[in-house]
Amino acid sequence: MKMLLWRRCFLWLGRIGHCRGFGVQSPTDYRFVRNVIIEKAPYYKYEILDHDYPKLDTVTKKMCKLLFRLSNYCQPRQYIDFGQNNIKVFAAYAKAGCNKAKLTSGDAFVFNDSLQTPFLVRLSCRNATRELLQRLLNLSSTDSIFVVEGIKENKEAKSLWQWIKFHDMVTVTYDLYYCGIIITAKRRYKKNYIINF
Repeated sequence: MKMLLWRRCFLWLGRIGHCRGFGVQSPTDYRFVRNVIIEKAPYYKYEILDHDYPKLDTVTKKMCKLLFRLSNYCQPRQYIDFGQNNIKVFAAYAKAGCNKAKLTSGDAFVFNDSLQTPFLVRLSCRNATRELLQRLLNLSSTDSIFVVEGIKENKEAKSLWQWIKFHDMVTVTYDLYYCGIIITAKRRYKKNYIINF
């Protein structure tokens, strides 16, 4: 437990220059960082969700609340979860952020023309492939958001994240250390941000 606390402290200190949106020049991206990624205000359903899922560790709870805020922000018509753990918990947080979102497990997801956009996708670098990401990017709309977990876990994950950052269809990426956020907004300049999350 103490080792994890020390590790989190070192990560935070290593990214101290990227706190609170410092270095983000675009007003749109700055608003997104301040009002979605690092928002600290208690949202309307946090208390209910914390009561329903009381035994989440600190990082998982942070990630769940981030997914809630992302869902609330983009109002997806479909939430697709390709994650490897806590799928039910993450789905509950995503659904709380946007009631109209249709929940789909990655195992049950079928690539076809009936995909509802915009969508919110949660992936893990452990099971995401370039082919899967390419197919999802081809189907994405201008308001779709991808959350890719474990972008710093190993050499393969770092390589996949580099490929994502420089992909033609990806315009804005946010490196939060625990995960990366991909936005496929058209008519935007390509930017990569590091955020102290």
